[in-house]
Amino acid sequence: MWNGERAKALAQDKLDGRKGMRAVEVNQNWTLANDHTRGRQARAVIISNDAKGCFNRIAHVVAILALRRLGIPRPAIMSMITTIQQMQHYIRTAFGESEQSYGPNPSGPPPQGLIQGNGAVPAAWSAITAVLVDCMKGEGYGYEAWAPISQRAMTLVCFGFVDDTDLILNNDNPGVTSEDLINEAQVELATWEGLISATGGALAPEKSYWSLVEVGPNGKYISKAKQPSSLVLHNKGRPETIERLEVTEARETLGIWSRPDGLMIDEVNALKSKALKWADAVRTKRINPTKAWYSINHTIMKTIEYPLAATYQEGHAGHHAPDLTSSSALVPHPETLSPQAGVRPTHVRRVRGLRPLGLPSH
Repeated sequence: MWNGERAKALAQDKLDGRKGMRAVEVNQNWTLANDHTRGRQARAVIISNDAKGCFNRIAHVVAILALRRLGIPRPAIMSMITTIQQMQHYIRTAFGESEQSYGPNPSGPPPQGLIQGNGAVPAAWSAITAVLVDCMKGEGYGYEAWAPISQRAMTLVCFGFVDDTDLILNNDNPGVTSEDLINEAQVELATWEGLISATGGALAPEKSYWSLVEVGPNGKYISKAKQPSSLVLHNKGRPETIERLEVTEARETLGIWSRPDGLMIDEVNALKSKALKWADAVRTKRINPTKAWYSINHTIMKTIEYPLAATYQEGHAGHHAPDLTSSSALVPHPETLSPQAGVRPTHVRRVRGLRPLGLPSH
């Protein structure tokens, strides 16, 4: 991985398996891309998908080529691959080890996959997906925009962490309609599915969904009813339409509830629920102040700290929200992001410090 970083051979779109990268940064990038789209009153298609099995379905020949690309010696790779192909596999559960096993089949192909728990698997998957992302960029897919802070052109194909990937596609050409963009997104999805299939994997239709993020001339989001359409997964010859969400619908990804319209009501409520559950558990126990302080810092506070880089919070009308802010995030003021109020030039402010968790009084 060090050599891959040094040679710039890893995809900036996928952060898994890389030193110093965290899952929350993927969600942060996803949030900022939606803010960027909303601020420009543009349109984009976001397709969330999940790779089935992931590590357990990697074709060995693909892993060998991808790891060799990063400069890993062939003997080291073949030592791992040969061991996996020749070993006898047993399943270990809470009830003990299985009596039956599977392993080398003299009359058939050797077992594939790199096995969960193998320390080399995250690096191998990063090496493989780096090639897939490069293929997608070569086909012209992705989110192309001008970064307002760094003043640089940027291109992102996806936001990915291990098996969770959100493809994103935009087109600022005035002659391209929403229907044209959705048709292009269908081809993009088919291309990504084909690339995943070539590695030995597949996409899970039940865990895949998509949204059209489009701001109309009146500053309001375009709903599904006004722009009906669908995206389909090939699904190994069994086509299946994936779910489409409104921009106001949230889903939990990488432990954070996010939605394209930028509002964080769902995430704030989820954190509030976890905090109340923790408070109820502590309240019923007789613990001394030292243990209570340890519990705060190493249990509930870690839960609250994790999503802050991708979360902003304000008191929305009609909602009791805990006071959660990030010490590092650039957070747009919610009044400028409200779909009801329309889209106005985004006022960005830097929030400093973590204020106390405000629980509603009983």
